Amino acid sequence: MSAEPTHIRVLRMPDDPAWTQLPDLFRTMYAEMARHGVLLPLARDGEHIWVKGAMVGAEKFGRTVVLEDGEGIHGFAHGALKMAPEHLGGVLLGQVTHVHVGPLHRRSGHGERLFRVLEEWFQERKVSRIELHVVAGNEGAVAFWKELGFDIDLVQMFRSA
Repeated sequence: MSAEPTHIRVLRMPDDPAWTQLPDLFRTMYAEMARHGVLLPLARDGEHIWVKGAMVGAEKFGRTVVLEDGEGIHGFAHGALKMAPEHLGGVLLGQVTHVHVGPLHRRSGHGERLFRVLEEWFQERKVSRIELHVVAGNEGAVAFWKELGFDIDLVQMFRSA
């Protein structure tokens, strides 16, 4: 690890060089999710497709934040705005889409720090509720989010068509 302290930074501009480091982290995150039981695999080149979408919507529809030091980026988080259906009031919601911290930087409060930057952005936009998904087999992630005040609301189920 770098002697330089880690800090959290918002990616606001599409020309920020940090975007180029996110595909590898995104792919790593999905590999870890698969080990916890996610059955829908990342599409071919899915990590680049995701980064492109996050760049286009940066600070309009979503926010991406990174954990970095002098050696590079070691984690990221992304949140997006969405609307609830009209029958549920059509209110503005915040969706934490991804939070990932590399193994060498875990258990140091970085995941919470990344989330808090998203939370502040959601509050500035006056969302009614913040939602997220957790892989059912990832008990550590479930515990992490519960510690941050989240409750289980829905259980997502699927079957092949």
